[in-house]
Amino acid sequence: MNPALRSSNCPEKQLLALCARTRQTGEQRQEVLNILSGRVDWDYLISESLESSVTPLLQRQLLSLAPESVPIVFQEKLKSMGRSIALRGMFLTAELLRVLDAFKQKGIRAIPYKGPVLAAQAYGDFTLREFEDLDIIVPQLDLPAAHAIVVSFGYKPKYDWILAPDAAAALVPGEYNYRDIPRSAMIELHTERTLRHFPRVPDVVSFLPALVPVKLAEREVPTFAPEELLTLLCIHGSKDFWERLSWIADVSELVQRYTAFDWDRAMQFAESQRALRMVHLGLALAIAIFDTPLLSEIEAQVTCDRIASEIASGIAHRLLSRPFHTLNGRERFRFRRNMQEGVFEGWRYATRLAIVPAEEDWEMVRLPPALAPLYVVLRPIRLLRKYGLGAS
Repeated sequence: MNPALRSSNCPEKQLLALCARTRQTGEQRQEVLNILSGRVDWDYLISESLESSVTPLLQRQLLSLAPESVPIVFQEKLKSMGRSIALRGMFLTAELLRVLDAFKQKGIRAIPYKGPVLAAQAYGDFTLREFEDLDIIVPQLDLPAAHAIVVSFGYKPKYDWILAPDAAAALVPGEYNYRDIPRSAMIELHTERTLRHFPRVPDVVSFLPALVPVKLAEREVPTFAPEELLTLLCIHGSKDFWERLSWIADVSELVQRYTAFDWDRAMQFAESQRALRMVHLGLALAIAIFDTPLLSEIEAQVTCDRIASEIASGIAHRLLSRPFHTLNGRERFRFRRNMQEGVFEGWRYATRLAIVPAEEDWEMVRLPPALAPLYVVLRPIRLLRKYGLGAS
């Protein structure tokens, strides 16, 4: 058992980490059997698998490796959840194709990623990666047309005022979120403006020529090549402090699935987005929790990033512990600051995310456009109220 798993105080978290993968070594399979021979809190295990979106992988590994060690009631529960997740995945995949077809007819330039596309790219099977919504990147100029189509399909914007002129003047949107409540479906449209956790404003149009086809339900859809996708996954994981095991599993599965993975291209793209530290962190976590094999020169590069390695160790400890510790406001700011190399760049990145207002700040209090600069003060107050400052 690797050091991160060995130091865990929670056998259920150890079991999740050992099963949240498509590949297991003989040693890892034996570790699973060793844990199953002891006491397992099955309710907690399944609850945590749902929280981390790795239930399909847990079901696959447990029921193929040691079904006799899983109580019948929990075998049936895993199978039932697996069927539900697969059916939902089929529905969301069909919904994605329907939306993409409508976008194409209107000339809207769209890049689907995460969700069913990621499941196909990283896992080779959309039933193995649980997803809750559909994510599509479009250029900001195409957003009004995309908005009209999504609304025409019965979705309602979460923030119905998000496209209002005074909203555009007052905030940087964190998401264009649409929900079809009767069907429990959600679509998020991302643009240059919403991808606020990119260290530099992404040029969405420049991404379009490098897209590659990925087969989805016998259809080919254009999306990011694996080398560019690695950076997007690591930015997303860092945005949310890597608090789900599935985000790390995504990185691990992606880099192992493609034998011709072009590491030079991947690292060049990460550098072009000023996200190299985030990629180092994602890879360090994949090594720490999933023993992900990397090229020796890439592993050496990751290991040499001392800050990324130290942060990965802390995240692994939190993820594999019971109870889970959520970062407070001070810890969140420090994490953001460390996502950029260089003191000035780190402070600038963390400060921007701490003060530039988004939808939640508008919901807290509606200020007229003339007073919009006051959100710079109100946003930190809201974040501190939500997460606390923590001990000094």
